[in-house]
Amino acid sequence: MQKIINILSILSFLLISSSLVGTFIGYRWLTSPKFEKYLKNKIMGNINNVLPDAIKGGMPKFTAPPTPLSKPSISL
Repeated sequence: MQKIINILSILSFLLISSSLVGTFIGYRWLTSPKFEKYLKNKIMGNINNVLPDAIKGGMPKFTAPPTPLSKPSISL
């Protein structure tokens, strides 16, 4: 019975240790400048692929002149 308890104790220690190490490595990767650069490049690459098609159909040929704002008609 003691051997089973010792084996379970060792397995528990290995599981907790690997979880802590994995969490630490993941945190370090997510907060690193390399990951930030990777994420920005991934996002900007997707935007660069979609943006020309979106702008092509959405830009008007001309715009109307600006309309003047009316002054408020509150008298004191």
